[in-house]
Amino acid sequence: MNVKNSIHGGNIWAAARKHSCSPERFIDFSANINPLGPSPFALEAIHKGIDMVQHYPDPEATELKMKLSHYLSVPENNLLLGNGGAEIIYALCRALNPKRLVLPVPTFSEYREALSRVPIEPVFLQAENNFALPVELISKTMQPGDAVFICNPNNPTGFMVSKSELIKLSVRAREVGATLVVDEAFMDFAGHKETVLPHVLENQHAVVVGSLTKFFALPGLRLGYLAADKALIHKVNQQLPPWRVNLLAQMAGEASLEDENYMEETLQIINREREFLYQGLNNITGLKPYPSRTNFILVNCSATGITAEIISNKLADNNILVRVADNFPGLDKYYFRVAVRKRYENELLLKNLRSIQI
Repeated sequence: MNVKNSIHGGNIWAAARKHSCSPERFIDFSANINPLGPSPFALEAIHKGIDMVQHYPDPEATELKMKLSHYLSVPENNLLLGNGGAEIIYALCRALNPKRLVLPVPTFSEYREALSRVPIEPVFLQAENNFALPVELISKTMQPGDAVFICNPNNPTGFMVSKSELIKLSVRAREVGATLVVDEAFMDFAGHKETVLPHVLENQHAVVVGSLTKFFALPGLRLGYLAADKALIHKVNQQLPPWRVNLLAQMAGEASLEDENYMEETLQIINREREFLYQGLNNITGLKPYPSRTNFILVNCSATGITAEIISNKLADNNILVRVADNFPGLDKYYFRVAVRKRYENELLLKNLRSIQI
């Protein structure tokens, strides 16, 4: 498998340096973050708590864990918090110490980065099948000691596999002595109907990694979690430093989880604007968007004869950032990803894309 350097979206700082402007000028479609921005509850909590940064944070993030437990319907003892989902992924990989990584591709790059020292068994997702997850093939591929990572909904494709299919994979993992890791970083945008969170409490060979930074728009503060069997929670915790969740992140996380109106509004805008953006992209000659169940859309631009890099550069000249996706194994230079944003921003993106077509 051809593995390129790990490059992520959302780097407005590099874009600002490249184009000699301030970061605030960009409309960032390259990062899959809630277009509403942080909850007003979170911003108020940060403002009120700023003087408390002179103190160490609660090393156990007790209040945040309690509220997260209620939000996810998972006991506190089955939860572990970290400085973003990526920190959790790396610590989990050290704790699991698997013999091999079974990895659908394309998918989030940090799984292979965290397990770069072990052999990788790629399972290629097919564009002609909308990058659907080949559950039976993955099941047959599993071997004792494997770690199988499934991003659901998948980044960058937006495809979401059903809970029932993932439960089948978790049962298979238990049978062969592998571990199924389901990354639900974008599940909040799809609702929780297909989450496998309750199931991980019944199967020591299945875990869920999640994030509060995407749905609640807190990437600058970093908040991630692991839901797993208590024994594995203890083992992963030993791989993590103390005080890893900073004070403002704890405060913002607690407040965000109380803002039900914000959560409801987010789901409404994502569902409405995803359909609007998908149809708009589909109506531009030469672009092929793929169906998505979350807050971003993968696009193939090969029929235009223009590479995603050229499209990205032309958009950046007009202060719009998109995610060129050619560094995802399994994708080429004609793929880019766009986040779902507010209506006027989506309209501006579509207008600029139409002007590029030749």
